[in-house]
Amino acid sequence: MKKRISILELANIDIKAVSKEDLVDVSGFTFDNTVPQEQRASHIIAAVKNPYCFRVGDMGVKLEFSENAPPLQVVFAEFLKRKKSGL
Repeated sequence: MKKRISILELANIDIKAVSKEDLVDVSGFTFDNTVPQEQRASHIIAAVKNPYCFRVGDMGVKLEFSENAPPLQVVFAEFLKRKKSGL
């Protein structure tokens, strides 16, 4: 039987201590919009294993979030505005 790992433990994994080959490659991952919204998180975790630590092709990726950071929508909108203005 597999040991259950909490989402906090997944978030705290040090990507430098993980072999790149052990990370799930998400470069071909697609979101299945037919999965009910209540089940999407568990569906993604089942496929990706760790939503905070994965790889895209040959590059390891570690997601980290700050408690006082602006919402992703705001950051992304500002990014698009800068791209549109040529900055």
